[in-house]
Order: sequence, then structure tokens, then C-alpha cells
Amino acid sequence: MDAVEAKIEEVVSKVTEMKKLGKFLNYIEYMVFPYFKNLSPNTRIDLTFPMIVLIGKNGSGKTSTLHAFYGAPRGHSCGEFWFSTNVDPIVETGEDTRNRFFYGYKEKNDDEIKEVRISRIKRSASDKKKEDPDYWETTRPAKQDGMKETSDMSKRNSPVQKDVIYIDFRGELSAFDKCFYFIELDREKRQNFLRRRSIYLERKFNSEELHYPPESKGKKVSESLIIMNEKCINKINEILGKSYTEIKMVRHKLYGKWGISVLVKNKLKAKYSEANAGSGEIAIIKLVHEIMNAKPYSLILLDEPEISLHPSAQVKLKLFLLEQIQERKHQVIISSHSPALIQNMPDEALKLFETGLDGKFIVKNEVNFREAFYNIEDSVLDKKTIVCEDESAKCLINKILKKLEKSQYFNVIFIPGGADTILKKYLPAISQKELSLDHIFIILDGDKNQGKKYSIEELTKSQLESVVTLENYVKEVIGYDIPTYEDGNKGHGRQDQKAEILGQYLNFHNNNIFYLPDEIPEILILESMYAQQNYTNILKKYNPINNMNAKEVIADITYELHGDKSKKYIDSTISMLANKWVYEDGENQNYIEVILNNIFSRR
Repeated sequence: MDAVEAKIEEVVSKVTEMKKLGKFLNYIEYMVFPYFKNLSPNTRIDLTFPMIVLIGKNGSGKTSTLHAFYGAPRGHSCGEFWFSTNVDPIVETGEDTRNRFFYGYKEKNDDEIKEVRISRIKRSASDKKKEDPDYWETTRPAKQDGMKETSDMSKRNSPVQKDVIYIDFRGELSAFDKCFYFIELDREKRQNFLRRRSIYLERKFNSEELHYPPESKGKKVSESLIIMNEKCINKINEILGKSYTEIKMVRHKLYGKWGISVLVKNKLKAKYSEANAGSGEIAIIKLVHEIMNAKPYSLILLDEPEISLHPSAQVKLKLFLLEQIQERKHQVIISSHSPALIQNMPDEALKLFETGLDGKFIVKNEVNFREAFYNIEDSVLDKKTIVCEDESAKCLINKILKKLEKSQYFNVIFIPGGADTILKKYLPAISQKELSLDHIFIILDGDKNQGKKYSIEELTKSQLESVVTLENYVKEVIGYDIPTYEDGNKGHGRQDQKAEILGQYLNFHNNNIFYLPDEIPEILILESMYAQQNYTNILKKYNPINNMNAKEVIADITYELHGDKSKKYIDSTISMLANKWVYEDGENQNYIEVILNNIFSRR
């Protein structure tokens, strides 16, 4: 783990604790969508962690969900982004299909949750207000929508009071780009236009009077010049890997349309504007400035902030956002496709948008980031490997992974030679590699379980330095001596290195070696209700079934089914029996599922 990821892990832990201690005011705890656009009815999103990432493929409802959150606080409306036109009409045929959502928030940690329901209601024209077919307003709570029942259901709670920052990075074009790419002029005229207007922009950056004609007529063409402070510049440099010493920014319409222009200077005294900067640079400069100047407890909504950013910059942006949450107690909601932004985030921070059978979008509230990776990429590049003793164990483990819908995250292999080969030949190599702790796991048959584990964190310094003590511990947990391959020292192995290797064996065994709940897989599947009901006569012949005869029982069942005891048919019988067994709800199935979920969640 590099320094940035280690820092992210530290800040995530602190922010989690802050949330538990109630450090966030006016915090939106959840949002429910009884009927809203293409979301599945009654979709719920829990905001347990203060930074939420909405993940899913294009067109899965993430941006629409951001718009709903934008419309939650007082003074804001999602109608600013979603409205009816003749081409794209919003059709509502009755009260049940009226677009609406509600959310629960706490002003302070000890307060009761207040629920606020917001609905799209056509507003008729009056003396004071114009007609608005896309008007959203706070409406009375509705028990049928799943809202909490109160003593007075006619009372409307006031919307949460939070400042809102919404940035859609797909539309974050600089003033120069808006002119250069979207004004209908030929190349020479466009260049001349930009040259003439840049004179006034230069004056603005130099804090001089514009003397621009529309200004004299009282028409505002620019806002106040922003000169960023050192703290803000340092954060921008950290994210982008730049060495800016000065950053100026101004919003203006000197190029025809309102937009942002930026002027930066670096350590080499080089100076350039957004015309020669990357779009990612401009977006990050604006984002950092807005967030660092936001009021505490703000709601920050970011739509695809990874656009035009290198993956390393995306990771640093994630750290910046988490640090700002820690410092200013913001709530941040991000729509993203970025693996860098979701990697190693807490499960409760990730909301996965998927398409249901009816074409509506459903939301999974807690997902491991690997599941989110798979949804984004349609493939898993960073699979975990499970090593087992034989084909029977491999078959059983794969069946349970399929039941858990996690097959795509694993490679399950068996190594010929059984447990002895795995432990004596392969364990000495894989236990010495730090990467193995996250990627390689061993599941042995239950008859190899000595029932003993040692956590090296609980051993004393003297125990960790004693080769004899550690050799005894390894023999206790493995069942026999495991070879060590330390450097020579005048004909004798280095004892300090040997102690370190033995300690790594114990650590790997404690964290990465698991055991099936019975002696061998064949016994597990023969204990199933299916086997007991369908092969009673064969099972009675061998009663009791044990480690010595279980494979013979499988062979007899195979012969009854196929009239053949060859390996191909035995494998087919094991697969069939295992498939029946894993879907029975039993203690042994649950035991193995816990092991596999533990491995899956390992970071």
C-alpha cells in the first residue's frame, strides 16, 4: 500500500468514527424514491458514510439521482435539470405515477429523523408567479410511500438547510473552449476574435480597469477576480502533480458566453491560461477552490469528476475530498465510473446501479469495490486465488461461489499431491510474499485441521525471536515440520532469518489458510438430504461413512447412475451431489460461505 492509499485508509477510519459520534449537522441519512424517473419503485439509498459513490454503466440513473439530491435542500429544485418538453414529455397518469421522493435527515445527532417528501406538481399561473409544469414542492407525508407514521400526517417538515455545490464535469468547459469549439466562425475570424477580447481579459488578470464598451453601459461582463491562497494552490499541486506558484481565476463573458478563465504561473516562471491547459487542470482548479471555500456541512455533488484526470490524480482527488469531509464535515455524493475512486472504499460508501428484469434500475446499497469493478469493467483483473487439495474440494468451492454470485472474483485451483505438497512445497514460497496475503488463500480438507492458530501480533518479542519456540508453534498448527530456506552463515543458516520465516508461516496460516468443516468433501455431500433420500441402500452398506470409505460410496453411486466407475463419471456424480448439497440450508454450507465471504472482503 502506497502512502496516499495508507492516508486514505486512515482518513476513512476517522470519518467513520466522526459519523458514529454525530459530528455532522443537517445530515441526510437516506433517500427513498417511491416513483422517480426510471428507478425501480421504492428504491432506497442509505448514506451511512459521508462520502457516497454512485456506480453503474451509462444510462443507469446515477445523474438523475444526483439531481434528486440537488433538489432536497431548501431553495433548490431538481426541475432545474429535468423538465418536460414536446420531444421528451414527462408523462404522469395519476397520483401513483407522480414523480416524487422523500428523505430523512437529522439536524443534530440526538434529534429525531425528519422526513421530507418532495413531489413534481404543476403550478398554475397567479398574479405573483408564472405557470410552471415542472414545479417541485414539499408535500404532506404519505404512509403509502413508506414514510414514518407521525401524530399529524398533515404536517410537512421543512427541507434540510444545506449549501449545495453541484459540478457536472462533462460540462465543465473553460471560457476559451466554449468560444473556440462552439462559436460559428471560421478559423481565422475565431482566432482574431479571441485575440481582440484577450486584451480585456489580460487587464482583468492584472487587476486593471477593463474599459470594455458594454461595461460603460452598465452591463456586467465579468465577476470579481479570484487570487487563490497558498493552501488552495498546494492542494491543487498535490492532486495534479504540478508546481504552481500562482493561480488566478475569473468568470466572465468576454468571449461571448459566461465561462471560467484561469491564469497559472509555475516555479519556472512560465505563465499560461486555460487555452494551453488541460481540461482536467481547469476542472480541478475550480473544484478545489469551490470546496475549500464552501460553508461547513455543505452538500457536494460531483458528476464524473474523473473525466480528463490520470488515475493517480483521481486517487489524490479522493483523498482531498475525504480530508475536506473530515475538516469541514461535508456530505459528498459522486457519480462515477472510476475504479480509482471506488477502490478500497468502505462497502457502505458504494451504491451499485443495475438494470432489473423490468428494465427499471435497482440500487444495491452495500457492495464490495471488487463487485463494483466487475460491473464497470465486465471483467475482473485482480482475482483472488484459492488453492485446494483435489477436484472434489475445487468443485464444492466453485458451487458455493456460484450460489453467492461471486465466481467471477476467484480462480479456484487444486494442486496434485494433496495437503502435504501444498504445505511443504508451496507454502514456503507464497507465505514470504506480502502480496500473497491479499491474493492467495488455501482451503484444506477438515482432516488436516489441527484446531490451533497463532496470531503473531499476540506473541512476545522473545517468542518471535526463538527459532525453537516458533518451530514448535508451526508444527502445532500445520501438523508437521515445514522447511525454511534461509541464507547461509558459515555453514549454518541465519537464525534471525529463520525466525522471521517461521513467523511468516504462522501469520499466513492465521490469515490465509482455512479448513472445510468435515474431514473430506465427499463426506459433506453424502450427508446431504438429497443423497440420504435417493441412495439409502448404498449409504446403509457403508454405515458409518468415514474418511476411509467415502470415495467408495461415491464410486458406487456413480456405477448406479452410469454403469461406469471411470473418473469422468465420478466427477459428474460429485458435481451433481455438490450442486444439490450447496442449496440446502445447513450449518456446514453456512460455515463455508462465511469463509468465502471473508476472503472476498479481504483488502
